[in-house]
Amino acid sequence: MIAECPHCKKVISVKMTGSNMCPKCSSLIFVGDPVKDEPSRVIKTAAELNKDRRTDNSVKPPEPERTADAESEEESEPFFIKKKPASKGFFRGTAWDRWTETGFSEALLKTTADMLLRPTKFFHDMKYVINAGMIPIYGLIMAFLTVLFQTFWTLKIFHIYFPDFASFKNAIAKLGEINPAFVIGDDKLNVIFQAMYPDTVTLVMQLLLSPLMLIVITAIILHLGSVLFGSMTRLSVFYRMSGFIMVAGTLSIIPIFGNVAGFIWKVVLVYKGGRAVNSFNRKRALAFSLFFIIMSAIFTSVGLI
Repeated sequence: MIAECPHCKKVISVKMTGSNMCPKCSSLIFVGDPVKDEPSRVIKTAAELNKDRRTDNSVKPPEPERTADAESEEESEPFFIKKKPASKGFFRGTAWDRWTETGFSEALLKTTADMLLRPTKFFHDMKYVINAGMIPIYGLIMAFLTVLFQTFWTLKIFHIYFPDFASFKNAIAKLGEINPAFVIGDDKLNVIFQAMYPDTVTLVMQLLLSPLMLIVITAIILHLGSVLFGSMTRLSVFYRMSGFIMVAGTLSIIPIFGNVAGFIWKVVLVYKGGRAVNSFNRKRALAFSLFFIIMSAIFTSVGLI
């Protein structure tokens, strides 16, 4: 956010309200929250801070000895358990934006709970995060789980009903008797059958690349819809929104019905996000959601998502 330093009167950019260091005069200042009409004030000037530092350096308490066991235990902590000290002051953002402070597991669960119970507030807070980046790690994890579950059940069901090429060919031949449009040559049938029995390298590449493609294409659809209905929201916001709504795809852990339920949940999240991120009214948010459904169906039909 943009604020004015109460000491040097320069315009500065700060991440949040509360205690901040002025980059111009190096004074410790308090940036008031404009929502609460809090005044900004100088906590300590640069001269006072330098004086405090000299005093602290001259009287430095002895550091407690650290045992080898404590050091080895600290170094062995995995990244999803390590926490940074929580920053003080006003914070506006999602639970995931503080995962380095709250911990990976806690942020993951809290973000999922917010997407389920408080999606409108979640997307509203997401919009106002400064320097939040593009695709969140949360979105990549959820998209990977979505692709993993969908791929597993698609291959599993296909392998149960069509264990060999002959059974697959006979099933398509029966469909051709009902509707000539289903008549397919043996070469094309064989290509389809081989695609459902992929080798390990192909399967791994699909699991690694598909989640990223899913998020990027969804973000482009959301941004295109927002522009179409008069929003000026940046594309980077929709990369984040696209990543977070991938949580709906995890319902694909339930075969067939999970895919349907997950898509319905995703459309609901698009509606809620459309209202919060684009400031749409109900009619525009509904039109935005309908546009998302149509474009998703088109991209799915050509095998891109």
